[in-house]
Amino acid sequence: MPALTAGVAHGQPAVVEVNASRESYDARRDDTAGKIVVSRDDMVRYGDASVLDTLKRVPGVTVSGGNAQMRGLGAGYTQILLNGERAPSGFSLDSVSPESVERIEVVRAATADNSTRAIAGTINVILKRAVSKAQRDWKAGAGASSGMAEGKASLNLSDRAGAFSYSLAASASRNTFRRPVTTVETGGDAQGRPLYEHVLRGDDVGNFNTFNLAPRLNWALGNGDTVSWQSFVYANRLHVDTRHLTTYVVGAPRVDPASGSVTASTRRTLRSDVVWTRKLGESAKLESKLGIDAGNYATELAQQSQAASGWLTLDRVADGLARDRALRGSGKYSGRSGGAHTIGAGWEGSVARNTSDRQQSDFGSAAAPERYRATLRSLALYTQDEWSVTPQWSVYLGARWEGIGTRSGGSGLTEARNDSSVLSPILHTLYKLPGAGGDQVRMALTRTYKAPDAARLIARPILTINNSASNPDSTGNPNLRPELALGIDAAYEHHWAKGALFSVAAAARRIDDCTVQALNLAGGRWLLRPENGGQCDVRTLDVETRFPLQSLAPSAPALDLRLSVSRNWSSVDLVPGPDNRLAEQVPLSATAGVDYKVGALTTGASFVYSSGGHVRLSQDEFTYASARRDLEMYGLWKLDSKLQLRVSVTNALRHDWISNRSYAGAAGSYGTRSTQPGKTWVRAMLEARF
Repeated sequence: MPALTAGVAHGQPAVVEVNASRESYDARRDDTAGKIVVSRDDMVRYGDASVLDTLKRVPGVTVSGGNAQMRGLGAGYTQILLNGERAPSGFSLDSVSPESVERIEVVRAATADNSTRAIAGTINVILKRAVSKAQRDWKAGAGASSGMAEGKASLNLSDRAGAFSYSLAASASRNTFRRPVTTVETGGDAQGRPLYEHVLRGDDVGNFNTFNLAPRLNWALGNGDTVSWQSFVYANRLHVDTRHLTTYVVGAPRVDPASGSVTASTRRTLRSDVVWTRKLGESAKLESKLGIDAGNYATELAQQSQAASGWLTLDRVADGLARDRALRGSGKYSGRSGGAHTIGAGWEGSVARNTSDRQQSDFGSAAAPERYRATLRSLALYTQDEWSVTPQWSVYLGARWEGIGTRSGGSGLTEARNDSSVLSPILHTLYKLPGAGGDQVRMALTRTYKAPDAARLIARPILTINNSASNPDSTGNPNLRPELALGIDAAYEHHWAKGALFSVAAAARRIDDCTVQALNLAGGRWLLRPENGGQCDVRTLDVETRFPLQSLAPSAPALDLRLSVSRNWSSVDLVPGPDNRLAEQVPLSATAGVDYKVGALTTGASFVYSSGGHVRLSQDEFTYASARRDLEMYGLWKLDSKLQLRVSVTNALRHDWISNRSYAGAAGSYGTRSTQPGKTWVRAMLEARF
């Protein structure tokens, strides 16, 4: 269970901790609460640029728009944790280099020791912790695609000296890009007659630079206590120059023939924690943690539009600065009771504040500065007990209470207050079938929720240039309530050899107070606003298998095979069907992969498919996304004991990305369709130990 530390068994704690080696423990097989654990070796195998690249190959996980989502659900239904705590504001999985990560845990059903803001599930990124021996290695590589190039370097250091140990992971990258985009905007009246059709062709040209640093220091004290300090530092700089030329196919012009923008942004994020672990006898411990988060996000935007006559119709400059600060604390007790029970209890609390300043000027005339602020306070209490009833049967019981209070306001806004609390009972059970070798069944009953983030609670209007029903303004809603879900999960697993697995898992969620996007026409402008909208149902079915081919035929080549298929369904009661899926859910995803090792060469390929299709967001709103087909290949040559070369190819099928948003109602019909050509990346990485 996540409630326990490494070396304590999950499902049969006393047996594994006392008698078994670390290598014999398999979290996927032995944890009472089912999880998928992705090791560091799995992450670096394909030469991934970020953790996000790794996750798209994990069964049941899809990647869309730079976000990882479980059960095909975006919009925050998947919880992202960093070292077991909610990730800091502005954190993105593509900001984490695989070299700084120890493992990734993908947890399908909630546990009490982690936040239950996890309706779809939890992805927990664990930064590098353990230091068993000295390690010194560096990597440097480059990649290229049509019109784009990248370079990357990383360094890993770790060592120990008596009671002291340390690790340091650092990486930096630079990416230059040129992305052509074609957008078609259409409109028609209420009788279906076409009013206009405009084609916007343009390029996004720019560069993206990143740096991250993950140091950790550990001290083992004389009384058996340990103290550790770990930090994660991330910084990036983005510069994008966009130019569009518009062709008028049908109707009178609604937008200018030439427009462009220059965007520059800088993000800096720091998370730092100090942890003290005190041993209480031979089988219990107390862990205390104090941490801080700090982040700045600065943006500079210049926009221009030019009429056919050559006159500027828009000349806007806007600067913004968002600051996030947070103080966190937690305490946790864990230990064994009576040999068969592993119990835990703890608390977590935090205070976070966000301030956002914005200054805009049009044609050199500056508007009044704007400032928005939000303060969020949270407190959680939990308890849990994992009970090994028999050698074949284990049960996990837990309960967690979480309270969240938000205060928000700002320029021209009334001070808003939003308080909520949720009590989440949780049950997991694992039964290993007698006389059946590696057969086992799982079941979980959970209560989870999704709280609105601070940005969705601030009623700050965000305006679009070419406002329409398919390109509306947006704002927050200070009266949003949490979404509450009751869930059931069940799974059958068959482990027939080392590294060999077949599993079938099914789950269902009933969600109350679902958040839907309401589109309205107010003051001559279209506005999108989140609102609570009745009940939703979510259902999933996952089938997965992975095995070495030699487990079926001992004389076969040394091939490792894997295949998974995930089918997702959902419906929103207040939105008429068909295609009334929640959060633009991905209906079907599948992965297939093969790895082969012979002598000094290791090679493999992976294919990832995510279906798209139409989604009905409301009575009159629709979206469409194209299916994704990603083929990746890699080869790793060990040149000697300390040097190896890795070559990888991603998006080998050059799959294009197509998205569409449309409106069809009493006000007529409007559509915005964008197409971005796919590009194949070829990367080479030299890796050395010293």
